[in-house]
This record gives sequence, C-alpha cells and structure tokens, in this order.
Amino acid sequence: MGKKKVLLLAPDSFGLYKLIVENLGYLGYDVVNIQDRGYPFSYDTFGQRVLNVIRKLIFRDKSYKSKLQDKLNRKKQLEGIKAYERFEFSLVLRADFFDKDIIALIRQKTDVMLSFHFDGVGRDPVILDYVSYFDRFYVFDESDVKKFPDFHFRYSPNFYFDFPFKFDDVGPQERYNIYYVSTFHESRVEYLSFIHHFLKNKFDSVKFIVVYNKHKYGSIPDDVKDNMELTTEVISFQEQLRHISSSDLIIDLVISEHNGYSFRILEGLRFAKKVITTNVSVRNADFYHPNNYFVIESATDTAMVGFDEFLEQPYSPPSSDILKKYSFTNWLNTKLSTDEN
Repeated sequence: MGKKKVLLLAPDSFGLYKLIVENLGYLGYDVVNIQDRGYPFSYDTFGQRVLNVIRKLIFRDKSYKSKLQDKLNRKKQLEGIKAYERFEFSLVLRADFFDKDIIALIRQKTDVMLSFHFDGVGRDPVILDYVSYFDRFYVFDESDVKKFPDFHFRYSPNFYFDFPFKFDDVGPQERYNIYYVSTFHESRVEYLSFIHHFLKNKFDSVKFIVVYNKHKYGSIPDDVKDNMELTTEVISFQEQLRHISSSDLIIDLVISEHNGYSFRILEGLRFAKKVITTNVSVRNADFYHPNNYFVIESATDTAMVGFDEFLEQPYSPPSSDILKKYSFTNWLNTKLSTDEN
C-alpha cells in the first residue's frame, strides 16, 4: 500500500512550510505542497520585460511585475492541485492567504479539510468568509473561540516539530547566549528595546535581528536601528531553530492583537530551554513552570525582579505526556482522530 497523499497549503513565511512538509514526510505521508507565493518568476516574453520598464519609468506604475507574479502563483497553484484526483486530507494554514476559488477547488478533491489559523482572527476578519469550506477550523488564540461563537472555531495551540533535526553545527563564532529574530511590529517595540538593553548587560553575546518591510523603515526607532541588526531578507525558520537550539535562552515577544502561544513558547519544550516571554497567558498553560518561563508584564526594571533567581533555578523537565501533547505528531493526529470530532 502506497503512502497517503495529502495536500498542504501554507504561506511562504520564513520557510515554515518546508519544516511542515518534512515532518509530514517523517510521519509517512506523501505531501503535495502549495504556496501562496514564492514560485520562481521569469518573464514569458521579452515584450513583457520591456513593458514593465516602460510602465515604471513613464507611468510610475510599479505594479505590473507584481501582477505577473500573482498570475504565475495562481497558475502554479491550480496546476499543483489539478494534477491529483484526490487527497486523503488537506491542511491549510492561513487560508486567507489564498483565493477562495482555490480553497473551493480543494474542497472538491479532499476527504477531510482542516484549517489552522495561527494569527488573531480580529487582525483580518476576512478569514471568516473561509470557515464554511472546512470540516474543522482551528484557531491558536483561545479567546477567538469565545469572540466568534457563530463560527464554531476549535482551539488548538501551536506545536513544535518532532522530526529528527539535521542542523549544521553552530561554530563558536555563530553561537549566541541569546538569539532572537522577529518581524518589525509597532506593538512590541517598547519591549524589544527594553529587553535587548537588559540582556546586553547580562550576557556576553546577544543577537537581535529585526526583519522589516523597506516601506516601514521610517517607523523604526533609532534605538532599534542603532543597536540591533536590521534586514529586509528572510531568516528561514530552520536557520532560526539552528541558532535557538544552541542558545541559552529563548525570547518571545507577542504582538498586541493576540495571546496565542507562539512557536518560540513551545520550542522551549522541544529544546529544554528557558523562555522569557511577554505572553502572560502562558501562566495558565499545563506546561508552565516558573523555573522555565519568566513572564514580563511591563517594560520596566520592576518587571525583571527575580530574573537572576530565575536563571539560577534548574530547568524543570515537563512530563512525557506534556511533551507528546505539543509535538507536531500529536497536534496532527488529534485533528484527524474521529474521537475529537
């Protein structure tokens, strides 16, 4: 009997989908992956290239190439889906990153259709228009279940990847006590600057990388520009994990629009690392232990009282049941299990 063919739709965000594909493959599935973007682009004709230059230089229209890229993305998505008769199940992360007719086509070709929304629903309510296509729709912020009762959301936290990692060795020059990467978001700037300065005074090697959209450069405070590494280039999820796995502490700074547990929170379990977080709801988690999670409630020195004692306390290993619960394998199996439905 051959492997079960499954469909994954996920954003091309920090290459997260690549790790999901690898974990699905590790579990024995044959994965067809469809991205929202990121397919290699080239002009179909020399005329398209010339027209793009003319539109930019003469008409100040910079959208022509983007429209061609969108057209290519859609073509590749349709080709990938139509190449197969049927899928055992389809897993869609951030359905709102895809056109609804793409989602409707998948609905016709799959036995079980699952959605996982790892963002606050209120940040972009357009996702509500997609819910009816799915057999089960999961949200990672538990408060969204109560905020939108008519949509029958199911709560599901994030997960950590549990396939065997094959990282390149992190050499002495690459190893940091603290390694943190985040996209720039105004709601966490205050905490970003505060915790960076605090940790720089505590540790020898601290690296904060802020990924930003070039159009938002003017919104970035001088303190961030002067003291952290800024880049418009994507730092892949796997590269982040490579460094986090060899660091001393994990940093988690939430944005204001949601309270779901980030991947960083759960990577603390995966790598047996202590986590500094601004997500106060972590105190309610079944995996929480005060030796393992230091919760910051304000960007003030008062919030850091007890931090030295926190560092001195040994890491408290969670039970095997807790570790299993938050693994990708269990995360997926519970969604496919008829007992959960």
